[in-house]
Amino acid sequence: MNCRWNFVIVLIAGAVSGGVRGAEPPTAITFEQHIQPVLRAKCGRCHGDETRKGELSLTSAAGLRKGGESGAIFTPKHAEKSRLFEVIRDGEMPPDQQNPLTAAETETLRRWIDSGAQFKDNAGADGPPVTQHDVIPILLLRCTACHGRQQQEAGLDLRIRAAMLRGGKSGPAIVPGKPSESLLLQRIHKEEMPPRPRLVEAMVKPMEAAEIDRITKWITQGAPEVPDEPDVAGTTADPLVRDTDRQHWAFQPPQSVPVPVVQHHEQVRHPIDAFILGKLEAQGLSLSPEADRLTLLRRACLDLTGLPPDPNMARAFAQSDDPLAYEKLIEDLLASPRYGERWGRHWLDVAGYADCEGRREQHLPRPDVWRYRDYVIRSFNSDKPYDQFLQEQLAGDELADYMHAAVITPEIEEHLVATAFLRMSPDPTWANLTGFVPDRLEVMADAIDVLSAGVMGLTMKCARCHTHKFDPLPQRDYYRLVAVFKGAYDEHDWLKPQLIGYGGALSASFGERYLPHVTTEERQRITAHNATLQRQIDELK
Repeated sequence: MNCRWNFVIVLIAGAVSGGVRGAEPPTAITFEQHIQPVLRAKCGRCHGDETRKGELSLTSAAGLRKGGESGAIFTPKHAEKSRLFEVIRDGEMPPDQQNPLTAAETETLRRWIDSGAQFKDNAGADGPPVTQHDVIPILLLRCTACHGRQQQEAGLDLRIRAAMLRGGKSGPAIVPGKPSESLLLQRIHKEEMPPRPRLVEAMVKPMEAAEIDRITKWITQGAPEVPDEPDVAGTTADPLVRDTDRQHWAFQPPQSVPVPVVQHHEQVRHPIDAFILGKLEAQGLSLSPEADRLTLLRRACLDLTGLPPDPNMARAFAQSDDPLAYEKLIEDLLASPRYGERWGRHWLDVAGYADCEGRREQHLPRPDVWRYRDYVIRSFNSDKPYDQFLQEQLAGDELADYMHAAVITPEIEEHLVATAFLRMSPDPTWANLTGFVPDRLEVMADAIDVLSAGVMGLTMKCARCHTHKFDPLPQRDYYRLVAVFKGAYDEHDWLKPQLIGYGGALSASFGERYLPHVTTEERQRITAHNATLQRQIDELK
């Protein structure tokens, strides 16, 4: 090799080695400097401070760490497993490709997550900090059947951090920063909490590995507790509800609508006729010919009572020359007991009325549910105001102090029977295999579904798992509504359905969801009748 090539090689080697020694290390990617400005500009329209779809804010470190209604949105050191990166990479976010991230910005996001998702406070390397909001739901699900509001065995309450630190008979349940010394984890690892022999009694299931890991991480980090966010639900500052959401049709009060002007106004006998005729005329159609008297009679009877007219009624109506004969017929049909039976069926369908509990092959009977059926029929026949009808069914047990009443009046009984509206959903929890907490939550979800769809004009079932895709309801508001009924439907203070014919073996330590309060007069008749039967039995013996 000649000297000229030796000189070139030396120059290259020197440049390379000198470059390595003298180069500045690459700048670390941090959220505040590299990621936050991009997310604020590209994603803040839907996930910012003023609007927070899916309860997710991407414009702050706290919001990114917290995640949304579906949980964490990134996994440090694993961009490909991070939902945030996936939706940006695949073009799902921002929606409709409005101001999407550039390829360079997407690559920066990937590098940030893969390098550990660093924040200025260096809390990103081990993932978002775990707080009491991540742990307490696990304890509520697995532990508070015995250490919660209803029971505090060994003096231990696991519903809040302060109570865990206070502990119970054996001392503090947690030692911040020292998971191995925390009695809570010791008992969990030894399978003493929840105790395996008592799982059926408490109707809870053992903790899963991921749940134990989360509790461990929380204690390791010092059991941090962050304050609850201010409650802004229902205010104009609520970031989960936009102005357009408030315009949803079910939230609007009824408005007067002008009666349409039609060509054949001589056919209009009632304003409703004008609305029908207006739509028909727009399609080049007209009203059908007027029905003859017997056809009209038959239609009215079937519509209002579900029964055809009897021959005497048909004969009298056909021969009547009274100009108000039809109006009087309608009044008679509305006054018929059959009217409530016919039209009460529609409300019973809304409520999901059934004579058995459902969801299991045995179809446990509801022996007294006919009382609710008759309540609905009486309400229709008495033309009960709708607001009173609803109030009795949603809060009838709050309308009278039946527990201390010297006499159970028909009115008190009526109110108690009305609350069966909230008991119409299928309830298989009388059986041990279908009485665990998830099964109870299904019963509660069905009750909310009946209430929202039948009364509120909303389909809320989707909002149980995520912010609603159709009706503008945050998931948060779904559970605020569920909380209204916690006094009666508490998954950790559960009452099973009435176990007629199955004995008490399946009841375990739970009571039955059954109110035995009939009127004092009926109770006296029942007692007298049973006494007569008992005397006959005694004589036969």
